[in-house]
Amino acid sequence: MNSRPARRMEDIVNFRRNRENPPDSPTALSRRWGFFHWGGALILLLAGAVLPLTLAGCAGSSPQECSDPGGVEFSAVEDSLGIEEFLTLEPAHRQARRAQADVWLERGRKAPKANDRIQTLANAAGLAPDDPEIWLSLAKIWRWLGDNLRTEVCLDNAAAAVRSLGRKESDLADRSRDYKKDTALRTAILRAWLHYDRAEYHEGLRWARAATQIEPGNALAIQVKGLLVASLGKRSQAYEIAGDIQRARGFKTDTAWILSTLERSWGRYREAFNYYLNLRPNEEHASECFRDMGLAAERVAEWSYARRWYRESAAELPFKDTSCVVEITHERLDSRARSSQQPVWMAFGRYYMTGSRSAYTAYVLERFDQATTPEEKDLWGGLLVNSAGICVRLNEDKPWALRARGIVFASTGKEDRGLEDLQRASKWLKELGIEDARITAEMGRLILRDEQPRRAIPHLRRAVELDRKNAGAWSDLGLALIMTGEVPEAKRALTTSIELDPDSATSWYNRGLMNLHADNLDQAEADLLKAAELAPDNQEVAKLLQRIAQKRKNSGE
Repeated sequence: MNSRPARRMEDIVNFRRNRENPPDSPTALSRRWGFFHWGGALILLLAGAVLPLTLAGCAGSSPQECSDPGGVEFSAVEDSLGIEEFLTLEPAHRQARRAQADVWLERGRKAPKANDRIQTLANAAGLAPDDPEIWLSLAKIWRWLGDNLRTEVCLDNAAAAVRSLGRKESDLADRSRDYKKDTALRTAILRAWLHYDRAEYHEGLRWARAATQIEPGNALAIQVKGLLVASLGKRSQAYEIAGDIQRARGFKTDTAWILSTLERSWGRYREAFNYYLNLRPNEEHASECFRDMGLAAERVAEWSYARRWYRESAAELPFKDTSCVVEITHERLDSRARSSQQPVWMAFGRYYMTGSRSAYTAYVLERFDQATTPEEKDLWGGLLVNSAGICVRLNEDKPWALRARGIVFASTGKEDRGLEDLQRASKWLKELGIEDARITAEMGRLILRDEQPRRAIPHLRRAVELDRKNAGAWSDLGLALIMTGEVPEAKRALTTSIELDPDSATSWYNRGLMNLHADNLDQAEADLLKAAELAPDNQEVAKLLQRIAQKRKNSGE
């Protein structure tokens, strides 16, 4: 056995890391996964915060037309201030700014288009950041548009503004104690709904309970509390709340909604679906109810019901202007049932509004795979991790959601988290009689990156058995075999990889390194020159070419 390749293992690993995960990658571990990244909770739309959105002419058009990152940019007024800075201004100055903010707020309420509404409200918030009404208006819009992170930051600002109302520096004299209580209540209820949307039921229940402490008989607080306790499987509490609602407002849909949610939390999916068969929501949260009805239908493969109820959910969205809304139809994560294509509605071609969460996640994974720039990878990767996490918490196509999230983690420098997700996905899929080639290949690659080639080889061999055309798996197998000294088989694997994907700089590099160690200098130089052509900025290739030149010089060639 030739042991020389093992002594230069760092050459191979360094090249792969240099090419595939540069240290300044926008998806490095220091980044916060989500839709966008901000350093703090305050002034998200202020101080020049930029929200790149393309808005016009998107209804019924292709998603790409609504997702141009070079589209309309939103920023608040140039002299935007935080609450503390604002409250230190002279009273006359504050009043002047507040008057301007009131004009923008009124325009925002009347603006027919979502982009105009956001811009005007952002201007108002920048001028008078201590007004919770502005932040709550923004939070409502962002929640419906599906940007969870912006919604949360606006709610943080709303809460800070509520706290400032009682301070002596505040000149909102017309805001009574009852108003402060009402605003705190609305903030808590909206937070509870945001966590319900994200299937973060424990967090949501804390906010729902806070809301019912502020106003024990508030119908909206009781409604969301009932849904959250039902989602957590708290049977006695769910029945108690449903019963109270039934006695007080028997015509409401809340009772059936809560009890269906309870059945779903216990895995009784057909029973959950049956609650909805004669239900016709028509209240404030009808869109969310129809969305849950569609989810219940998906669980029992009632695809036509799911499509119909998702369309009802979209029709109940509180937007007369749909220029920022895109509708697509896409396969779900588990696409074995070909009739399971489901509709999804997105804001700006990217943010989930309503429809099939599984189909949306599958679509985002597709866009992630197609992304060609680090910025696109970061955008779609963040959206995927967020949405797949919601699927996992919902137990919606959970193995496939873990597979999707593991693929993104594995591709963006989060190897440990990626391997954990992929291993869990592999285990559950095998229990369903499914062996997924991509999971197997990714697991092998991650184990190899951890410099455990002998553990990686069985996974990689199985991966190429499952998918003979997977060039990346062949390349990884070749690398693992080099590292264990199995040179003839490594050469065959790398050659196969190059035949399948002639543009793989990694495969050319690894085969060149293997030939260099075998003193096949001409072949090594040819392979490395091809790698240099494909990866001109990689210094590892240049170093090996220099070593070849030195070897020739030393041998007198």
